[in-house]
Amino acid sequence: MEMFNRVRSMSFSSGEMDSLVPKIAVEMLPVELRELYENWRTSDASPDQYSGSVAESDWPVSIYVPERYEESYAYPLILWFHSDSNDEDQLEQVMNAVSSQNYMGLALRGNHEDMVSGGFRWNPSSVQFGSVPLTDLLHLTTCRLRRAFHIHSERIFLAGSGHGADIAMQVLVQKPDWFAGAVLLDPFCDSGCLKSDRVTGLRNKPVLMSVARSCQRETLARCVESVRTLRSAGASVDVELTALPVDPVSNEARMIDHWVMGCINREALV
Repeated sequence: MEMFNRVRSMSFSSGEMDSLVPKIAVEMLPVELRELYENWRTSDASPDQYSGSVAESDWPVSIYVPERYEESYAYPLILWFHSDSNDEDQLEQVMNAVSSQNYMGLALRGNHEDMVSGGFRWNPSSVQFGSVPLTDLLHLTTCRLRRAFHIHSERIFLAGSGHGADIAMQVLVQKPDWFAGAVLLDPFCDSGCLKSDRVTGLRNKPVLMSVARSCQRETLARCVESVRTLRSAGASVDVELTALPVDPVSNEARMIDHWVMGCINREALV
């Protein structure tokens, strides 16, 4: 299969993504596996249950594939939520800054157009396009990527910057079983997703949060409270204090690679 460093797909009903996904010949499966597959396909866990509405949403995405892609290696996947005044194309710069070889990458365009500075940003108060929730889109897209590329199902990390970090935190809280952990670069922590009655399933879940000493006092206070709440829920939170906000497309982003690889190495030792 021919590989590309980045694939952009404006719709999941046609285009590059569909051409990457092999069709499953159900009739060729053993009888016992065929029954299991059919039961899964008709269950709530199958992306086929909402693929029609996702296709209609026309939510732009970018995919990053290492230039020296190795089919035999199960790649960790980084789901990137871009910083303000950017879009899904920031993924390529971020992945090159983090590590051009160690990961697959997936980015989605923010759900709020920034009319002042241009580009897009994430609005944590309503994370959906039309009738499609973000978690449904992530589930469908990740399932398709795993059919097309060798991705380690237990090494899928959320990561984001600014309001994108708030979205990563929100998705982790909503679906903790789906993800290995999260990297939160300078979040605003104003999404309200960390209410005590919602923070469940985070025990031992690794989280990296960077906080700039130059941020506003209100933001700093929310970050401190978020760290306290996450740790109270059992999450393993590492805090990186920086002088200025982390630039996700600079050499500073190497901290993501070091941290994720540390998580993977600790997992291997367990």
